[in-house]
Amino acid sequence: MKMNKKNLMILGLAGGIMLFFLGMATYIALGPSTDTYLLPRQISSVIKLMGMGIVCISMIVGGFFVEKLDKDTKTLLLIFGVILLMMNIFMFSYSG
Repeated sequence: MKMNKKNLMILGLAGGIMLFFLGMATYIALGPSTDTYLLPRQISSVIKLMGMGIVCISMIVGGFFVEKLDKDTKTLLLIFGVILLMMNIFMFSYSG
């Protein structure tokens, strides 16, 4: 498989989604978190945020720099990447 920009974008999307679900699985595997024992929630959150960040970056960068996609696909990648990024920013800034 030749490593071009399109393939790297697809690998970034797939890797980010897998990291997100791996973060969900680590929360289950580490057991329940309590008010004093927050380690499972913190580790899970870090892994899920890394996965969502990779997905957002892959969508936005892919929408700008991949030449072999048609105009509509590039526009959708940019729109969904920015919407997903804004949703994550607002959700995590208002959650406490």
